[in-house]
Amino acid sequence: MPSFDIHTHTSIFSDCSFIMPEDLIRRAAEVGLDGIAVTEHGMRWPDDKFAELEGLACAQDLVLINGQEIKTAGANHKMEGEFLVFGLRRSLTGNYSAKELVEIVHAEGGILIAAHPYKLSRGGRSHYYGAGDRIYDLQLDALELCHPGHDERAMKKVRTAMDKTGFPGTGGSDSHKLSDVGACVTLFENKIRDEEDFIREIRMGRIQAEKRK
Repeated sequence: MPSFDIHTHTSIFSDCSFIMPEDLIRRAAEVGLDGIAVTEHGMRWPDDKFAELEGLACAQDLVLINGQEIKTAGANHKMEGEFLVFGLRRSLTGNYSAKELVEIVHAEGGILIAAHPYKLSRGGRSHYYGAGDRIYDLQLDALELCHPGHDERAMKKVRTAMDKTGFPGTGGSDSHKLSDVGACVTLFENKIRDEEDFIREIRMGRIQAEKRK
């Protein structure tokens, strides 16, 4: 089954990352991935720059997907979770609630995945960096199941949500350093050649999540 790390960051557009794009591609090939998705914080790679990156990936026989990770907040500025967005042709640079983000992305033909919904914050056992139980109230396309910040308790919560909602589970490393690339992956039942294949297979739920580290 083709394996993709669908949650990665580079130092070009994510200040918190230590990974240069060319090193990300090289490392993905070294660990045997078939593809990667670049999901910078708050923006999508510009098409011209991404085309250059795709050239490097193609030379390594890797499929490269252009995505973005968007943070949401409600009217009271309370965090409502982070979401991986694919299929849009622009960066979502505004301020959105989780519900608004879902509506915008679906209206433009894209998909959303709740990123690390139950990753614990420093606030304690019921405070999360992700959407938490809000995932039950949103029309999402998938939930990130396998993530380095998800312990067994968190993964159990995601699996319960998957059973109740029918959302499929994905895997991604959320890599900010090179050694994390490929730590968690999404396995596809069918060959992925481009973004169209990628989005269709996630929508159809023909995927599995796998934790490798």
